[in-house]
Amino acid sequence: MNRRFCHVSMLLATGLGLTSFAYAQPVVEQIDRFELNYSTMRIRFYGEAAVDFAQKGFEGAEKVATEEGLVYALSALAKVRAQKGLSEEASAALATELTRTAYVFNTTYFTDGRVRVELDSSLPKAMDLGFNEFAGEDPAAQPSEGSAVVVQISGLKTPLLQTEIRSTDGELLYSPKDIAKSAYKKQMTGRWFFKNSGELKSYIGGKPVEIDAVAEGDKTLIVTKESWTKLKTEHPRLLEEAKLAFVIPGPARGQRSSN
Repeated sequence: MNRRFCHVSMLLATGLGLTSFAYAQPVVEQIDRFELNYSTMRIRFYGEAAVDFAQKGFEGAEKVATEEGLVYALSALAKVRAQKGLSEEASAALATELTRTAYVFNTTYFTDGRVRVELDSSLPKAMDLGFNEFAGEDPAAQPSEGSAVVVQISGLKTPLLQTEIRSTDGELLYSPKDIAKSAYKKQMTGRWFFKNSGELKSYIGGKPVEIDAVAEGDKTLIVTKESWTKLKTEHPRLLEEAKLAFVIPGPARGQRSSN
């Protein structure tokens, strides 16, 4: 496990929730201990243990909780993938890779003797869809002046994990086969954001290119062929990089963004 940093905090509380409020926040889905962040393309989970600090010390306590979290991820990822409609066949190998690359980003010690270690890893790695046909290993088209493609979506309130873009007459215009493999492994077909969120503004840069889309079914977005042809002609690099920001309306202030 790669450990980049650990922030330690002492709380006079009896519990800690991972779900944050959605107003101007990332698009996040909570499934049991897993937090799927579609704006950063990261997945977080935690391990928790009651430890005798006098015997184990702080480092020993963190190790016990970390190991508990990794064991949890190894056993529970298949259930999460099944809930998202993904194949469970590859879940064991993906869970192993997920835990191998996870790192500790926060540790909390509670006054009742519990310690919780929160871990972070790659969402595309965990939710791998099994695609093996891509545009190439790395983006090949020349960069344009555009900084990102902003897809304004109507008819959708939650992100789509399996995302295709089609024309109004059903022609497939965009899928993983149009994306460089290196880019897809980092952010799949694109990232998801609530409208007007700070995360969106940070991601799209100074020269975003906008296009309108309508959601259809559980994985398809519909655009006009004319608008997509223009986008593909002028900004092919952004499409190869999957530099797409799928924008959905944010829930009302105070409403939680995850299930």
